[in-house]
Amino acid sequence: MASRVGIWLLCALILCGEVWAAGPVGLAKSVSSTQSSRALVYRARAVRVLGNRRRRALIPGSAHAVNRKQLERFETDDIHRGLAEIPGVYVREEDGYGLRPNIGMRGANSERSAKVTLMEDGVLIAPGAYAAPAAYFFPLVTRLVGIEVLKGPAGVRFGPATVGGAVNLLSAPIPTERLIIADLAGGNFGYAKAHLGYGESLSHVGWWVEGVGLRSSGFKELDSGGPTGFRKWEVLGKLRLNTSTNRKFMQSLELRADFSDELSHESYTGLSDADFKANPWRRYSGTQNDLMQWNRFALKATHEVRFNESWRLRTDAYRHHFERTWGKLARFAVGKTVDEVLTNPASGSNSVLYGVLSGEMDSTDETEGLILGTNARQFTSMGVQSQLTGNFVTGRLFGRAVKHDLTVGLRLHHDEVRRSVIEETFFMLDGSLVAGESTRQNLRDVTGTTLALAGWAQDTVQIGQVRLSAGMRIEHIGNTWTDTKANTDDTEDPYTTFVPGLGILWEPIKGLGVLAGVNRGFTPVSPGQQAGVLPELSWNYEAGVRWNKSKIRFEAIGFFNDYSNIKGTCSFSAGCDIDTIGQEFNGGRVWIWGLESTAGVLLTPSRGIHVPLSLTYTLTQSEFQTAFYSSNPQWGQVQVGFSLPYVPEHQWSIATGVRWGRFDLGINGRFASPMRNAASDGDDVLETDMISIIDAALNVDLGRWGKVYVNVRNLLDSAQVVSLRPFGARPGMPRQVMVGYKYRL
Repeated sequence: MASRVGIWLLCALILCGEVWAAGPVGLAKSVSSTQSSRALVYRARAVRVLGNRRRRALIPGSAHAVNRKQLERFETDDIHRGLAEIPGVYVREEDGYGLRPNIGMRGANSERSAKVTLMEDGVLIAPGAYAAPAAYFFPLVTRLVGIEVLKGPAGVRFGPATVGGAVNLLSAPIPTERLIIADLAGGNFGYAKAHLGYGESLSHVGWWVEGVGLRSSGFKELDSGGPTGFRKWEVLGKLRLNTSTNRKFMQSLELRADFSDELSHESYTGLSDADFKANPWRRYSGTQNDLMQWNRFALKATHEVRFNESWRLRTDAYRHHFERTWGKLARFAVGKTVDEVLTNPASGSNSVLYGVLSGEMDSTDETEGLILGTNARQFTSMGVQSQLTGNFVTGRLFGRAVKHDLTVGLRLHHDEVRRSVIEETFFMLDGSLVAGESTRQNLRDVTGTTLALAGWAQDTVQIGQVRLSAGMRIEHIGNTWTDTKANTDDTEDPYTTFVPGLGILWEPIKGLGVLAGVNRGFTPVSPGQQAGVLPELSWNYEAGVRWNKSKIRFEAIGFFNDYSNIKGTCSFSAGCDIDTIGQEFNGGRVWIWGLESTAGVLLTPSRGIHVPLSLTYTLTQSEFQTAFYSSNPQWGQVQVGFSLPYVPEHQWSIATGVRWGRFDLGINGRFASPMRNAASDGDDVLETDMISIIDAALNVDLGRWGKVYVNVRNLLDSAQVVSLRPFGARPGMPRQVMVGYKYRL
């Protein structure tokens, strides 16, 4: 409790101190001012960490972005699809809608995006970025105006995880003039979307309010009938107060509040191979009670001082509270896992358990019961971060001006996660689940907390055609762990880590860049781990070339990540049992290497016709350099030379279309080679299917009357095994047709 109060006092002191240092603001007087000249309206923009296309091309490292037009072309509301055109990023689908994304980069495990630093407008958004980084919450992509992805030395200043990279989501800024948006859509599987927003800016005040709701009745078919879909909504509001633009020190204070809620009838249980081939959209009766519910409330205050055109100081104070309850089939009462039964459903006693699971047979005694587990978690994260950015010149060298682009920042962050697990026995009766008597057990009640102080600095120095970027990040982390059932408390020894990064870019001619870089990779240890569990550490190297000029762009970057210790984390979604959920495991030394490439061109075959074409390809190889055994089911008995699980060796993305007058037709194709279900050398191992998904979209611009769009996801209606974890084969989304109307005034 004391740490929470201290953090909020520090937030208040920093915000008040900045206002005092910058001089009198007179916000109250400014708000009441009658001045309304549009020329003096505060120009707010989305909080980018990369800048525009030209600035991205000059970054000495791997940096990519997806802009609003790209997202709106396919009206994306699944982050997996939104990231499809970025090289070096791979995803593992789970529910078909992207409700709980699995994002990985450069071999970093994609499980719940836990090894990726997730941010919105530069602020951490994972429920517990240090204490429990699994991303069970993710914003609705349909309200975002952009996505930024940084890897290698370009992402060193963003943490805590730097082994893979960082993803920064861009929310809509407060508009500079009155703006009204409406986006309504519907489709098969009971799909419906409603997105409304309104905002405006005056001389000294601005606001933005928007609400988004998605729902679907689901594309899976329960044997017993019943819902398999979801509903999800978000409401957020922003209010900004700012001084006059002609003040010496221009200041602004932006307040933001978010409310989010989800109810989804989702299950971790897939199908046996035979059942998947017969009907990939089937769901067994034993999963009829599986249900995820969560809600989130977030507050943020942002103060910014613009000292001049070159220097600005930005401070964010934030607090997020997230609660989730996921009740789902855990195992059979006899002790067998669901995966054991689905792997061989006709063998011995498995045939009876399979009959109970599918609802074809009734439970006849205690050994034929189904254990349903409810995993409840409460997350609180809060903190304050302040960052100073500026550019300046320090003399000349070799006859060239020495230009600096400097970023210096500090963050104090607190995480807390409380986990409780309740299990209950149910029996199958006439296709319905019936609760047993006196079978409810509270198996777990633990709380983990982390207090972390992080500081970072990055200076990009330009001398003529050469840009050298040197950065560092320092993390000081302390964990505590409380087990209420065991009545134990543990305060772990704090530790400090140093994460440096260095990148260089040479531009011999305008548009052509040759780059190289090295950085330290790091992932912290979560609270409550066994003695001997170490942070994940690596040295990451990259080198490549890029061309970005006129209508043609090209980039190819080779990377090599040398892990001195790779770390695995057990979760229910990975197939771990209740005793190992949340535990982390050392994996020893691993090499990961590959190639990321992307190319794009804009063709104009005739007047008024534009044909954009882009191609992205990623090659990823991995190899354990250490032999060991782990109870983490994704690793198991590992031999030297084994490859990592759930990392596609080859991945392609092709995007094209035709823009002519008011019509815009787009086609996207995503392809990925099969992924191993566990670490292996490729012999006799379970794998997902090769992924091949084609999406199509048609947008018709109606001018001042808005636009009409038709999207077809999975155009070929392919049914593919996208995951085999934790229990059986699971499909992606079948063909979905969506028709919508968007209005923007």
